[in-house]
Amino acid sequence: MQERVADEPLALLAYNCRNVGESSQGEVVDETMDAHALDMYNILMQADKLRLDTLKRMIDILTPLQAIELLVASQKLHLSLHEWSKRRDIQMGITQLLNTDYNPSSSSALPPEPES
Repeated sequence: MQERVADEPLALLAYNCRNVGESSQGEVVDETMDAHALDMYNILMQADKLRLDTLKRMIDILTPLQAIELLVASQKLHLSLHEWSKRRDIQMGITQLLNTDYNPSSSSALPPEPES
């Protein structure tokens, strides 16, 4: 697998387009996008393998009680982040954001009131 940080052919195709998203080289764009998607998939698989290998090695050097505490703490963090994100989405009215010009970049700003 050839790893690329920036896919030069894709960048050149975009640069040479007159309008954003248009190309007279549709087949080349499709092939390049397919290659890019495959590269991204392979990177995600390698990252997941590294994560699992690291976790296994950490558990090997910890006592059984420490390993359990680590796994419990990591799962609690994962679940907490998931719940906090869901709550924040609800508070920000994320379903309404899809149809408005509201900019959620400021976490202190309140979302627009729903129209009744």
